[in-house]
Amino acid sequence: MGHAGRAAHIFNSHGELLRTRRAELTPAVIWNIEAGAKLSAEDYLNAERRRTVIYRSFCELFTGADFVAAPAASVFPWPNQISDVMAIDGTALETPIDYLAVTFIVSLVGFPVLTLPARREKNELPFGIQIIAPPGCESRLFAFGRAIENELGFSHRRPPL
Repeated sequence: MGHAGRAAHIFNSHGELLRTRRAELTPAVIWNIEAGAKLSAEDYLNAERRRTVIYRSFCELFTGADFVAAPAASVFPWPNQISDVMAIDGTALETPIDYLAVTFIVSLVGFPVLTLPARREKNELPFGIQIIAPPGCESRLFAFGRAIENELGFSHRRPPL
């Protein structure tokens, strides 16, 4: 489903906010609602067809693996003065939400995922990993996550204020 499906759902759920509270919305939310407003039923059905293909490819990942690990974000935290991430390592992104692809692809297929903060030194920026499991394997996923926390020292540490 990707951008089209998400935008359609956001427009359906929050489209009224654009009319009544636009000044309070972030540019990314405005972009999503406006993108959803432009979609046709054919666009939505094509997106749903693509989501099914992605779902099946995720199922194939687990024919030879118990879990898949991926970064929890495409970029490190950025200053609040920057409203949208529009490039990664100098490569321009098409939309203001493309930097989230590494996480929304997992949401798109609906597989269970556990995100853990990675071990870091005192002055390093926070980062994390996603551990993805096949459907129905949440208990194994949580047990594996606990083992990673214990064995590799992954744990949350609040940054100094």
